Amino acid sequence: MLSYSLEIVGVYVGLNLLINLYLAYRVSAARLRSNVMTGTGEDTGLYNANRAHITNAEYTPIVLVGLVGLHLLSGSIYVIHAVGLFLTVGRILHALGLTTAADKSSPPRLVGTVLTWAAQLVAGLGCLYYALT
Repeated sequence: MLSYSLEIVGVYVGLNLLINLYLAYRVSAARLRSNVMTGTGEDTGLYNANRAHITNAEYTPIVLVGLVGLHLLSGSIYVIHAVGLFLTVGRILHALGLTTAADKSSPPRLVGTVLTWAAQLVAGLGCLYYALT
């Protein structure tokens, strides 16, 4: 069970690393396009891309730590999949929502936030459950 759960964790780590790399690329491309190398200036597209990347970098690592914790505690593969899917789909939706406008809410942004928080909640509760039982 452990090696299989580690492979599942590896899939979600890999997917989320690629999401982060894509979001970082969008920031760099926007910087080159707008010729703004520090901050975001008055460029709305750069601001939106920057916010999507920053928010992803804030939330993703802690949930990935939770996934590794679930694996180390021999957590259920279903719990690991739930956390991984919530995180991955949530981060994609949130980034899509921020792409349109970072200064207002949108359905993808809201659902992405809720899924990301759900991933963190399930990972946290799962780690406590498997550690204490």
